[in-house]
Amino acid sequence: MAIGRSLLSNKDLKLIYVLKDNNKIQSFSETFIKLFPTIKLIKFPSWDCLPYDLSSPDAKITGERINGILNLSKKSICPRLVVTNINSLIQKNVSAKYLPNKIFQLIVNSSIDDDFSINLINAGYRKSETVIDVGEYAIRGSIIDVFSSNYQYPIRIDMFGDIIESIKLFDPLTQITFKKINSITLLPVSEIILSSKTISNFKYLYREKFGIDSVKDNLYKTVAENNRYPGLEHWISLFYKKLEPIFETIDSSYMFILGDGFKEICNQRMNEIKEAYNSRYLTYINSIKNKTSVDCYKPLEIHDLYLSWKTIDRSIKKYNHIFFSKISTSLKSVDLGGRVTSGILKNKSFVKVGLFKSLIFFLKAHKNKKIKVLIACKSEGSRRRIAKLLDYESFHNYDFQNFWDEKFNIDTNKTSLLIFNLNEGFQTNDLVIITENDIFGKKLSSYSRKRKRNSIDLKEVENFHVGDHLIHSEYGLGKYLGFQTMTIHGFKIECLALSYLGGDKVYVPVQNINLLTKYGGDNSLVSLDKLGAKSWNNKKNKAKEKIRDLAETLIRIATDRQLKKAKKLKVEKELYENFSLKFNYYETEDQLEAIKDIINDIKLDKPMDRLICGDVGFGKTEVAMRAAFIAVKSNTQVAVIAPTTVLVRQHLETFKERFKNENVKISQLSRLTKPSQKKIIVDQLCKGETDIIIGTHSLLSDNIRFKNLALFVIDEEQRFGVLQKEKIKSLTSSVHVLTLTATPIPRTLQMAISGIRDLSIIATPPQDRLPIRSFIIPYDEYIIREAINRELNRGGQVYCIVPRISDIETFENKIRKIVDNVNIDVVHGRMKPQTIENSMLNLYIGNTKILIATSILENGVDIQNANTIIVYKAEMFGLGQLYQFKGRVGRSNKRAYAYFLLEPNKPLTESSKRRLQILESLEGLGAGFSLASHDLDIRGAGNLLGDEQSGQIREIGVGLYQKLLNEAVLDITGEKKYIKDWSPIINIQASALIPENYVQDLSLRLKLYRRIGRVENDLEFESLAAEFIDRFGKIPQELEYLFSIMKIKRNCINASINKIDTSKNGVLIEFRSDGSIIPERLLKWMKNSTYLIKLRKDQKVFIDKDWVSVDDRLKTIEEISYSLGYITE
Repeated sequence: MAIGRSLLSNKDLKLIYVLKDNNKIQSFSETFIKLFPTIKLIKFPSWDCLPYDLSSPDAKITGERINGILNLSKKSICPRLVVTNINSLIQKNVSAKYLPNKIFQLIVNSSIDDDFSINLINAGYRKSETVIDVGEYAIRGSIIDVFSSNYQYPIRIDMFGDIIESIKLFDPLTQITFKKINSITLLPVSEIILSSKTISNFKYLYREKFGIDSVKDNLYKTVAENNRYPGLEHWISLFYKKLEPIFETIDSSYMFILGDGFKEICNQRMNEIKEAYNSRYLTYINSIKNKTSVDCYKPLEIHDLYLSWKTIDRSIKKYNHIFFSKISTSLKSVDLGGRVTSGILKNKSFVKVGLFKSLIFFLKAHKNKKIKVLIACKSEGSRRRIAKLLDYESFHNYDFQNFWDEKFNIDTNKTSLLIFNLNEGFQTNDLVIITENDIFGKKLSSYSRKRKRNSIDLKEVENFHVGDHLIHSEYGLGKYLGFQTMTIHGFKIECLALSYLGGDKVYVPVQNINLLTKYGGDNSLVSLDKLGAKSWNNKKNKAKEKIRDLAETLIRIATDRQLKKAKKLKVEKELYENFSLKFNYYETEDQLEAIKDIINDIKLDKPMDRLICGDVGFGKTEVAMRAAFIAVKSNTQVAVIAPTTVLVRQHLETFKERFKNENVKISQLSRLTKPSQKKIIVDQLCKGETDIIIGTHSLLSDNIRFKNLALFVIDEEQRFGVLQKEKIKSLTSSVHVLTLTATPIPRTLQMAISGIRDLSIIATPPQDRLPIRSFIIPYDEYIIREAINRELNRGGQVYCIVPRISDIETFENKIRKIVDNVNIDVVHGRMKPQTIENSMLNLYIGNTKILIATSILENGVDIQNANTIIVYKAEMFGLGQLYQFKGRVGRSNKRAYAYFLLEPNKPLTESSKRRLQILESLEGLGAGFSLASHDLDIRGAGNLLGDEQSGQIREIGVGLYQKLLNEAVLDITGEKKYIKDWSPIINIQASALIPENYVQDLSLRLKLYRRIGRVENDLEFESLAAEFIDRFGKIPQELEYLFSIMKIKRNCINASINKIDTSKNGVLIEFRSDGSIIPERLLKWMKNSTYLIKLRKDQKVFIDKDWVSVDDRLKTIEEISYSLGYITE
């Protein structure tokens, strides 16, 4: 506030505000921009990687730094306020004169440089099939997609020749454009701009410093070939003649604002840099002695990249500077009147006396003192909610304000409700700002942006890769060889090539791609099928019978549940709203939708059976607690079952904190519960004295009796055994069941998709949640030390996971060797319950800084202060486990890091390599839903579906098994028609494909073919065509023909047409001999048709027609095939 007011009152004032870290820069900037939107502010963060690291800084941070350098270099229009941090002051930066910016200024109706793509790569952009993240670009014919750090959304450029026809923003989730703009400026996403000059500089200086073998040194060789090496920025000084610190970029008119402990923090950072350099340098020197230095990390000297304290101190003194402090530090200190808002709601209570009593008292007291009070609301929705609650307390003396600037209405008679995302309130001598956190308690996230699509396409989780084993529904198991373009009768079609036993090949036209599914399981344990043999049909028919039996069983279970009666659960609206207000986050749209689904389910007298699928940390537990609250306030009991004692303890703490002051009795049952206490709890359950019981499989014991159980919550269902699941079924036949999972077992997922079980998806992360940065690397002592130190230096905690108890001592010794004077604790499953309890308590209260554990921590640890996890011997864990480990961190708005360490010099098995490759691909937030499919691909069926069903999967593959199960369910229930596992043969003599020059990326083209193959109606075709135009440009004729053929194919399936053959003078139609054709209807159709039609002796129908063109042929056959749809049963 003081900074903003000073800048408003003195138009010549220019400030550089030096904060502690990047998080402080972000939070201060967001607040300042909303308070003072007319003042130009520039963020200048530091790299978010360690000194002398193997990883590059984040592309978005790099973009902000480049934007800062370019703006600061424009002396005539310099920003009024620069927000930076101590690390940025220490670091030397690239000079603005080396950063190209004009070539990235693009305007509609102007041309693009021929070297545009090369310039993007040289500026750090990565080519991608689909642009989702900052720093990616894609070129598809006349369409260019690019995501620059200075835009919130990626940009789509539509070209006409070499002229820009349009520029639009698009949503990375849907890939659909939504806003036109006239011009853009794209910033580089790397501070190293590759060019002949910079590469020449690098080669010369690298040889000068390290005298290396240029043929064998991978770093040197990579850069010499005009490519980027991981962590290349840590050699940035070799690319430019001179780097310059921020002091040399800015002019002398700036004033520095420095915080408490500036010198101490600078020296601490410099010590970290020295330690990092010494560690790398020592390793390098030893490698020279051992003659292994070719690929060893060769660190630049500290002065090449960083300033000394002496230089910083001398530079600061050349500028006017002041120190901000929370307390008076000298006689020269000036009190600016700023205070953190405190004491507003010290005595607040959420019990029946009302939520806002103490707030109303505070507002009235300040009105009497003539002090303006603002309430900062996160959104329009929350502002109206607070206004409603003020009205409820009969406080109407408020107004709505929409922004803050120098003209702000400071009428002290009214409290103003302002949309202003502020985390912490503050007060000056004449103003008080209260945040929602002050009123409701600290909320850790704000409303997330609405999703642009209503549901996730559950079938987008897989793609085919060359070498995969695929199942063709008619020919069986083959090996995918890749795409092949074929020319038949002068027309081009694209096919997927499959090889079979004996070297035989099948070429599957893309319009029949629906006949292919992934096999899954272990490819090494299966043999390919033989073309023409009867064995495949025998296997498939046998599997169909078993699958039909399973479908009938699943439907019977679901039907039986629907015939049961469950207690209707309702709660007073005001009680529920007050409980909801105490949630420490703002609900995402998906959470609200899931909660709505549950409320609608449990108010009926039919037992709910709903699966909540959401990624780790996305708020599934809150959804369950809302349901539990309604159940308890309906005078019934709730049971929550979890697979591990650690998860039970976590739920117990979460539920107790959430239900405090609600007069709800919550207990736990697990092996941590003492026998004497267990007896009391069992008795209380039976008498109805316990409202919510949280436990492991102990809850399934025969001696457990409930007085009035109405809701059963199952967390991580896939972790329970078959017998435990059967017991759960018997307990829950007449109660509402809510299942929570991040990685649902495939049968559970299939049941949900098939409609047997209701499904709610929580796929939207909290807005402030950052993706976790993952590293899969061989064990590197330096990296581990620096990763741990980085976390500890920001006051955090670290998890270390090992695969076996026998690995704990080895790894603990490694950690103690590289980190001094830190509290390290150990947890594993064979420890005594009380020991585990004590260790977890020390972790929760922050006494333990590093916890070394086995997979006991896979679930149930939710500590927002722990944001670094190190997994030792990662190759020994399953994919689901690795993903769950990763989910233990990143549960706040801090950047989290996950290190998956591999044993050095030890080759990975194919299965381990595949697991880690998939883990790398699941980088985005919300990737957990695709995990069940991937995990089953790798592990095979296992015991997830039972031995008998696992046998069927081994015979026909995962993909076809799920497809047939889905079809069996739909067929039995009669809910809708489905595309059967056959495909008509359509020979229409037209080039029907996605041209390579329209979509160049093979993988993306395959995904698009699969999407086309799943389209079911004209509306979906129109929608998909519009998306193609938006993403790739005008639809080429070949793709138009493919769309037409897919519509004809759909019509053929409905009309039981097995084959269509066209010739110069007509079309021959062959029907399937499955008894579905009604002869009377066929004869009636022939009689009423305007075409000359002949019914041949072989029951094929010939239609006489001279074709004018390919378009005429396709249009006519589409009309004919559609009109034949009514002749079948």
